[in-house]
Amino acid sequence: MLLGLLRKTDPCSRADLVRSSGLSATTVSVAVAQLVSMGLVEDLGDGESSGGRPPGLLRFNAAHGLVAAADVGGTRLRMMLADLNGRPISQWATHLVERQKTPRAIVALMQTGLREMTRQAAVTDRILHIAVGAPGITDVHHGVVAAAPNLQGWTDFPLQALVERETRIRATVENDVNLAALGEHARGAAQGVDDFIFVALGTGVGAGIFMKGVLHHGADYSAGEIGYLPVSGMPREDVRLEETGQLERVIGGAGIEAMWQKTLRRDRRTANQSLLELRATQVLDLADEGHALALEVVTATARILADAIGTIALLLNPRMVVLGGGVGAHKALCRATETFLRQNQFAQPELRTSTLGTEAQLFGAVSLALSAAEADLLC
Repeated sequence: MLLGLLRKTDPCSRADLVRSSGLSATTVSVAVAQLVSMGLVEDLGDGESSGGRPPGLLRFNAAHGLVAAADVGGTRLRMMLADLNGRPISQWATHLVERQKTPRAIVALMQTGLREMTRQAAVTDRILHIAVGAPGITDVHHGVVAAAPNLQGWTDFPLQALVERETRIRATVENDVNLAALGEHARGAAQGVDDFIFVALGTGVGAGIFMKGVLHHGADYSAGEIGYLPVSGMPREDVRLEETGQLERVIGGAGIEAMWQKTLRRDRRTANQSLLELRATQVLDLADEGHALALEVVTATARILADAIGTIALLLNPRMVVLGGGVGAHKALCRATETFLRQNQFAQPELRTSTLGTEAQLFGAVSLALSAAEADLLC
């Protein structure tokens, strides 16, 4: 608790900590002495006096160590290095070719990223913890990725153990969308909101569920796997770990592109090759410019997304839904989705777009790594 107070009010005196914490002066002095001996707090000497004895000032030592974050995506690996205040000091990213998408190849790339980031930032501080975001169902207790259908060779894979063995750094593994939710709660659109859902639409479709200020994982860590939700009007299908779900196939990036191509081919006058090759975000850009066929695709996508959000809202009653991911954060899709949501009499959570964009997962991973590093240091 005192460490958290020092982070928020830096620098401050022991007397400030006594007033803020409600602890006795003796308890604060003993705890501060321990934190100073551990190198987590610096004694800055006497501050300015207001008439009496000058107060001794303390500062949290954010340079005591570093934390690292890694976000494994379907096409990219992105990493961040931060100090113990969560301030980013270096970032690194690389595109993934098919042979680099296995867990062992990814971890080898993480080692490269760690070396590059420390070199770029010219730091030699010890990396205390690394948090890794995996694109699939993840057993966070054992650090095992149960299934990641957009990658190969990730079924029941012990990723945490491999990362720790190869990097020699304590590690935590979490679902990537859950990390994005953590990021938005820590410093994004959901700051101060303890009941919200982060919905990510990009290559995949998933949700991070925040209830009463903490992530909700579910009994088997599959809470939030909304990509497997059924879509109204489509045939019923069984849920399979090794396959993508119906909702994801329809309104994920590839689904929107397929819908766009089908719509274009229906109207032969506009079905030229350059339009057929547009990516999902480019289709959304066209809709924003008023293109009739693109608007048709966005409207169909938004209707399906609004139905999914409405279902979630009926079950969990969140105060807010944050849309993120390369597709989900697009304003054209958000506006159209909100139009459909407002047609409901209730189950109408506030709808926002991510303020952290593609860095939500990295900031969430930094937040998780900071908590884990602090727990390790103080245990």
